Amino acid sequence: MVVWRKFALTALGIACPEVILEMAAGQWVRARQCVRDFNSEDFEQSQTHMQEHRHVKATGEIRTKEVWTMEMAFFADMGGFRLRTRNCEPFPIDARQLLYLVRKGYVQQPVFKPRMIEDKNKVDVLLRAIILCQTSWFLVTVIGRWAQHLVVTTAELTTVSFIFCSTVTEIFWWHKPADVVMAEIIEIDVEISEILTSAGQDPNAWRMTPLDFASREEWWWSKTWWNFLNILRKMHCSFGSEGRPIDRIADSCQRVLPRREQYLLLAITTGCFAIFSVAWHDDFPTETERMVWRGCCITMVSLLGIGLVISEVLQAYNLFQKGIQQASPRLPTSQSDTLTYGNWPNSKLKGIRKFIRRLDKSFDSIRNNSPDNDPQLYVPLRVILPLYVIGAIYWCCRTFILIEDAIGLRSLPTSAYASVSWEKFWPHLG
Repeated sequence: MVVWRKFALTALGIACPEVILEMAAGQWVRARQCVRDFNSEDFEQSQTHMQEHRHVKATGEIRTKEVWTMEMAFFADMGGFRLRTRNCEPFPIDARQLLYLVRKGYVQQPVFKPRMIEDKNKVDVLLRAIILCQTSWFLVTVIGRWAQHLVVTTAELTTVSFIFCSTVTEIFWWHKPADVVMAEIIEIDVEISEILTSAGQDPNAWRMTPLDFASREEWWWSKTWWNFLNILRKMHCSFGSEGRPIDRIADSCQRVLPRREQYLLLAITTGCFAIFSVAWHDDFPTETERMVWRGCCITMVSLLGIGLVISEVLQAYNLFQKGIQQASPRLPTSQSDTLTYGNWPNSKLKGIRKFIRRLDKSFDSIRNNSPDNDPQLYVPLRVILPLYVIGAIYWCCRTFILIEDAIGLRSLPTSAYASVSWEKFWPHLG
């Protein structure tokens, strides 16, 4: 299962590295906010609440406040802690859920030891250094070829685009441990139903874990992403945990991105796509391949602008609709039908309404295709259909670029086989 999960993320990184970049940015924003929340929390007051709970022994000891770091927040958001209650098997909790439990006095703030994270971070510093040296030397070589007017192949340009996107992703994930194999168990002597009831939640109305209410946030992109994953799940290509509660926090979680970070990612993604336009005037095996390459470059950049416009229009439309619903009372059905259909005969009106209801019901499986029909994963057709069209066009452009990288090697100019003459930059080396 672990191998399949890693393979799926690798394939996603090749087919659509911008999605991995968005994941990393969202997780970084979430971790940064959790660091601020933990460091601003009054844990002495929380420990006072702990002693008021009947399941906590009053020891009189006040734990000193520990400064949270990004490593701690990433570790917690990856499922580094698992909660075990009196009547529930251990399940992973994220940083916000842990903070909720601390605030309510159910647990104490965990004491982090350096080895707690270091033992679980399998990314060797030496390995990162080797990768950095290799990518840096490749970029220097490509720049050298360009400076000496040597041919830079489309495969090399695609690699540069991958490096650019992966570098930004690595910056967002710089403090993130590689994986969580053995989580830290937090055990409390209280039933999970008591926690949910005291929070005003239905003990049976949860989707992934009983503490969903403390941290779950869905936005238009995460809903669309879940919709896409549910389609893959029906094709028996599952990426997440099937059990309830889940046994791990998925690597592909789409966290909420503030507007400023959305524009930042838009600029970074535009830069990634713009790299392909460097081959605008290059020699291709055929003129058709050159024109299709140019078309893909223009289309991919245009899709970003179209997606931004759709996002802004939908957000403004939703705010407008919400304001109309709050300001205008709901009309009775008879008056609403009169405004919509005029003075049509009742028999014809009933037939039209019945047809519309059937048609609308047939689209329910598209709007919400989650196995448990989760109401938070409802996506309007005006959102999901344009995004799927954009995604399909993007996938076609990305697929052509990857195919052209391979088939374009069949006919290369002579200078493509020449090496960079470094002595031209530093004559004294010759």
